[in-house]
Amino acid sequence: MGKFTFFFLIAFTMIFVANAQIQKGTTVLGGNIGFSTQKYDPGSGGIVTTNQNFNVMPLFAKAIKQNFIVGGDITYGKYLNKQTSPSSAVYKTDNNSYGIGAFIRGYKNLGSSGFYLFLQSRLGASVTDGKSNYTGNPGPATKNDNNGFDIRLNLYPGVSYAVTPKMHIETGLNDLFQVGYNSSKSSGSQIPETKSSGFSAGIGLGSSTIWTVGVKFLFGA
Repeated sequence: MGKFTFFFLIAFTMIFVANAQIQKGTTVLGGNIGFSTQKYDPGSGGIVTTNQNFNVMPLFAKAIKQNFIVGGDITYGKYLNKQTSPSSAVYKTDNNSYGIGAFIRGYKNLGSSGFYLFLQSRLGASVTDGKSNYTGNPGPATKNDNNGFDIRLNLYPGVSYAVTPKMHIETGLNDLFQVGYNSSKSSGSQIPETKSSGFSAGIGLGSSTIWTVGVKFLFGA
């Protein structure tokens, strides 16, 4: 009898989770973490280039109808670019970014599996603060300050799984499509101040694409 009850409870829980919906009025708390790395080595005589991106994003959202949420987030990101020449000269850029955003997201159940497909659209703005430096031969060594501003609209598709009715885990492809405007400024003691700005748009597919993983906790409703 004990074994039967145990397996019955497991089956009931799986069915309940699989058919759970994100009901109107549900509060969603959670966050995402993303990372990408890319290294290009052309071989003897070439410049070895390494790019790394990292971001973390805590968020809050509310379901305004079944399987559809709206919310806001804050972000922190870190970008590293390092170029090493055959003569061991190194050019390195190390930037930090801080931002806020607003998003909408729709979910679609995959049958009764407990999995959802989702598509998120986000509008966000961020500021960048960092440094670039050059060391090695030929000299002299240089150090520059980097500052910038970015506003971007992107699409973020992914897959979510309801571990329990109150907890989802997910993964997705950040910036699958994005369009935005950015402005940047670089200044240092040994170079004149430089400024740049412009609009951009693109599809984020490739080895430098940022895949994200996240967790969402659902309360109420």
